[in-house]
Amino acid sequence: MAKLWELLDEVYYLISKNRYSDAQTILDQILKIDPQNVEAWNAYIRICTTRRDLEGLRSYIAKVWETRVRDRDYLQATQRFVLQRLDEKLNAL
Repeated sequence: MAKLWELLDEVYYLISKNRYSDAQTILDQILKIDPQNVEAWNAYIRICTTRRDLEGLRSYIAKVWETRVRDRDYLQATQRFVLQRLDEKLNAL
């Protein structure tokens, strides 16, 4: 399997080509391996273009953290950061 940074490079390439569905598939793979990868969450936020997309992402974030993240202290700091970025984009729409 490719390294995470290589997968993220591919994600950003796909985003630049407006191939959001393909980018999302790779992001899901990254987050399965590293659910606290802030760079992947930021990319996920970038591919959300509507309020509905962002609200769906909020639910996905909660599900991933609930089922895959073990370290609760680190979880809370990272989750707050990602949700703050999501809220910033929601407020900008």
